[in-house]
Amino acid sequence: MSTKYNTSLFETLKETINNKNNTESIFKDFMKTEAGKTYIVRLVPNVQNINLSWFEYSQHIWKSVITGKIISVICPNTYKDKCPICEHRSKIWATKDQTLIDQIKPLKKSDKCIYNVYVISDPSNPDNQGKVKILNAGTQLDKIIKSAGFGEDAAEFGQKIFDLSENGCNLQIKVETNEGGYPTYTSSRFKSPSKIDGLDSEHKINEVYDSFIQLDTIYKRKSYNEVKDLLDIHFFGKEASNEVDTIENEEFKLETSSEAEDKKDTFSLKSDENDEEEDSRIKDILKDL
Repeated sequence: MSTKYNTSLFETLKETINNKNNTESIFKDFMKTEAGKTYIVRLVPNVQNINLSWFEYSQHIWKSVITGKIISVICPNTYKDKCPICEHRSKIWATKDQTLIDQIKPLKKSDKCIYNVYVISDPSNPDNQGKVKILNAGTQLDKIIKSAGFGEDAAEFGQKIFDLSENGCNLQIKVETNEGGYPTYTSSRFKSPSKIDGLDSEHKINEVYDSFIQLDTIYKRKSYNEVKDLLDIHFFGKEASNEVDTIENEEFKLETSSEAEDKKDTFSLKSDENDEEEDSRIKDILKDL
């Protein structure tokens, strides 16, 4: 007897389940922060390849016209590849036609950077303490980190931000709420050098360095055509030219749960690229869900 249910369908289902399990396993390593709480961590470098000590990426986010759910996808520009969403946005902005520009406003873009951190204090999840986790830094927090390591504050901190010994400096992440009701990270800062309780030997410190989570493999890399299909289906409401995996929401929830920043009502291509208002716009999307 021949039926529509076959081995091929089951293999597809099995692959979907495996991918979901792998995604859940990866994202359990992310720290989540909450407004009104303070977290203390020490940045962990990639000692095997120091140039991969963090991972910067851009993310496109919008509400699906098909499902009504949030769709998020890593921008191919992250990997120096062409991006159909960026191309479309640029094309529309070049027209200077306000009607067309208003139509693409739901296509949000934000920039992020993820780091490995050794968790010293986590009031939201004390089980994280003493473990290596992934910190997802939005614009404000990433600016503080980069400034301390390589910018205006480098003379005071510099390499100390990645040092797990008593010569290293903890990052105190203070999550406050601004007048608009959104979390802000501007009071976060690096502290004076100090020893980390429990890391009292070179062996233990090296164990932490060896626990580094490879950041450039966290997110699924999509091709130009895959991203275009997501755009065509979930933004323009067209039929797909290929089979498309649209389950992107786990990544989105983790990234927006703790990274909302200054709220602004204006929207421009320039400000969108610089990402100063990234998460306030994301919050506005979520209000409509």
